Amino acid sequence: MVLGRFVPPHAGHVYLCEFARRWVDDLTIVVSVQDGDPISGTQRMAWMRELFPFDRVVHLAVENSRHPSEHQPSWDVWKARLEQVLPRRLDFVFASEPYGADFAQIRGARFVSVDQARAVVPVSATCIRADPFAHWQHIPRCVRPAFVKRVSILGPESTGKSALARALAEKLGTKRVPEWGRTLGALDGGSPEGLDWTEIVRGQIASEEALARDADRVLICDTDPLAAAVWAELLLGSRPQELHESARRPYDLTLLIAPDAPSDVAGARYRLSERGDFFARCERALREVGRSFVVVGGGWEEQIAMALDAVEKLVPSPRPTGLP
Repeated sequence: MVLGRFVPPHAGHVYLCEFARRWVDDLTIVVSVQDGDPISGTQRMAWMRELFPFDRVVHLAVENSRHPSEHQPSWDVWKARLEQVLPRRLDFVFASEPYGADFAQIRGARFVSVDQARAVVPVSATCIRADPFAHWQHIPRCVRPAFVKRVSILGPESTGKSALARALAEKLGTKRVPEWGRTLGALDGGSPEGLDWTEIVRGQIASEEALARDADRVLICDTDPLAAAVWAELLLGSRPQELHESARRPYDLTLLIAPDAPSDVAGARYRLSERGDFFARCERALREVGRSFVVVGGGWEEQIAMALDAVEKLVPSPRPTGLP
C-alpha cells in the first residue's frame, strides 16, 4: 500500500508509487480525503488514476481526524477505515513520511521508507502549493492545467491577435492555443444563423485543456469563449443561451487589443469600421464577468512590450527549486 493526500501529486509521489510497483506484484494506492482539503478528492483521484492506470487507486474518507503528517490521529479511526478499503492482508506499506511505520504496524505489514530526506526528488506538495512555478518541473503533465496561468487575447478583427499570441508564446517558451473556430473554418462562410456556436466553444475549450498540459507556467490563448459570445451577439443581435455560462469561463489575464492597432485589411471578414463597436462590446463583457484585463495598443513593438510586461507580472521568472 501507498497512502497519501497527494495535494497535488508531484514527481516525488510518482517516484514513490513507481518504486512500490516494482517492489510488489499488486499495489493499492490510497488517496486520503478530508473536508477542507485545498484540492478536491475527486480531482486527486482522477489524477492518480491517470498516473497509475494499472494499479488499484481507492478513496479513503476520514472525518474529524487530521492526517498524521499534521496531527496525531486516532489510530482506531485510521485502522477501521483502512480495513474497509483494504480488507486483504498487507505485506508492505511504502511512504516518504515517518507515519508510514505506524500505518504498517496497525496493519501488520512491513514498512519500506522511500526518500524521506527528499534527496531523490527535492520537492513537497506544500512547496508546490506555495509556489508552483518554482517547482514546475516536478508537477506531472496531467496536473499542470490546475496551476497554469491562462492568458487570452481578445479584440477587433485583423488587429494582429494571432501574431501577438504566436510572438508571446515563442518569447515565453510556452504553448499557444489557436483560434479553433477559424481553424475549423466555421466563420469563413455561410450565414451567422447557421453557425454551431456550441461546437465552436467546445472545440476552443478542448484545445485549450489539451495544450495546457504542455504549457510552461503560462498558456497563451488566441481568443476564448467570451469572444464567441460577443461575436454571436454582434452577428445575431442576441447571445444564444448556451453561450452565457461558457462566457464566464475564468482566465487569469486578458489582453484586449485596442481598435487603433495596425490593420490587416486582407484578413478581415467584417467591416473594419465596426472595430470600435466590437472593442466596446468586449470591454463591457469583460467587466460584466469581472475579469482582469489590460488594453494593448500602439505599434507592434509597443504591443509586444505591453503584453510581455502584463504577463510577466502574472508569471514571474521562476526561482531556484528545492526545499526550503
